[in-house]
Amino acid sequence: MGAIRTAAKTFLSKTDPSVYLALPRPIDPADYELPELDGSGVPVAEIPLDGTKDDASPEVWAPRSLAASREPLAPGFPDLRGVWEVYEGRMTGSVQRIEQAGNRITITVGGLVHDMFCDGTLENGVDDIGGFSGSRIRVAASMEDGVHKLRPGGKKVVAVTRRLSDDGTELLWRYGPGKNRCRRLTEVPMDHAPTRAAVEAAQR
Repeated sequence: MGAIRTAAKTFLSKTDPSVYLALPRPIDPADYELPELDGSGVPVAEIPLDGTKDDASPEVWAPRSLAASREPLAPGFPDLRGVWEVYEGRMTGSVQRIEQAGNRITITVGGLVHDMFCDGTLENGVDDIGGFSGSRIRVAASMEDGVHKLRPGGKKVVAVTRRLSDDGTELLWRYGPGKNRCRRLTEVPMDHAPTRAAVEAAQR
């Protein structure tokens, strides 16, 4: 039950939207593109699972993990790719970048990288930290009826889900008991002051 207790502690912790809103969004325009998955590049099975680096921070976004692969999505996998911002829900203001290829999904928040094969196994799931100040987590990932599901410790309890809205324009993200609605950002939001500052700093 250790994995479930750890997840519950994370999901029930207090959140502060102002903290999320103060963080820069991805500053690389390529992060907002959805390249055609035409089978070119490297098969995802040949790309080692990525993860959060020791010097990771919420202010600096990690490079894309699956940029070298254009493997088509596995059968039954919806296209969840993109940069998504929560506009309604407990995690309002938070942003996540989702990459996909084959049966692989990588979810990145700043320097926090959760990379996984969605085959239902712990071996190929997330083996990382739960947050920048979080404890180690092991999570099995699967895709079931178009819903991305995460099970801490590989147990039966589904702690996190992601799916597209019926019209495909929004990401519906259940994080523990909290439901969040996300809109896709299509370009670097230069009207967001922390992001604009990060872009200007990178250009110096």
